[in-house]
Amino acid sequence: MSILAIPHLEWHVTHSCNFTCQGCGHYTNDGYKEDITIDTLKEWYLLWNKRIRPRELSILGGEPLLNPRIVEIIYMTKEYWNIKEDQEFELVSNGLLFDRIDGLSDALIDTNCILTITKHSKDSNYTRLFDKAINSIDKSGVKYRIHDASENWYLVYTGYGCSIEPIGSDSYEESWDNCPGGQENFQLLDGKIYKCGALAYLPLQKQKYGDALSPKWDPYLKYRPLLPTDSDIDVLEFFTRTAETVCSMCPKNKHYYSKDTPLHSPRYVKSLYDTK
Repeated sequence: MSILAIPHLEWHVTHSCNFTCQGCGHYTNDGYKEDITIDTLKEWYLLWNKRIRPRELSILGGEPLLNPRIVEIIYMTKEYWNIKEDQEFELVSNGLLFDRIDGLSDALIDTNCILTITKHSKDSNYTRLFDKAINSIDKSGVKYRIHDASENWYLVYTGYGCSIEPIGSDSYEESWDNCPGGQENFQLLDGKIYKCGALAYLPLQKQKYGDALSPKWDPYLKYRPLLPTDSDIDVLEFFTRTAETVCSMCPKNKHYYSKDTPLHSPRYVKSLYDTK
């Protein structure tokens, strides 16, 4: 089979984050401290770059600017995926570390990589830092856009840490119809491809909390991602598959809410849940 065109592919370059956002769909509000090495990323890319061609490619985390080799990663990603003008290449960040990364502006400009900045809150302390970061980005000459999620964050589970529980749904088809990732946020992790970030990173929570994690997650922990050893027919079926039973992990109705400041530490957020 020739290279399969797919809509979107994204991956973490770190599980670490400098924010603690309530209900983070990738669970990186839980204090993870792990960067993905550049050699590991190369291995993942080489497993798939001759089999699929994403229309959009997204580097994210966590907060990707926490990976000390992010500049090299940007250049290497452009090269290994052979990204052309008809494809979109983006780095998704909260933006607050932009000024601290030497060579970042040049890397983004050289690779035609769009900087997508997520705005998380209307808290005054946070917006002061956000506005300062945007001012610096404005002056840098990089191409950027702002995704404003300050009032329409989508809650897909309750609790924090080992106390998290899926909101769940009695209709996986309706959950799919209201997918928080827009139905095409395919996630590359450990050389495998997952339907979404919530499924991809859930095993991190299981590894961290073991039996303390609610058994309500067990059906979703059994999810099987697409493997690099799978056939071309399997690959085609995976990327054309729509609703499936694991989609019932997310609610069938969108639960939007406005977040408090994302600047709290994980310890502080945990204390809020412990006192409830």
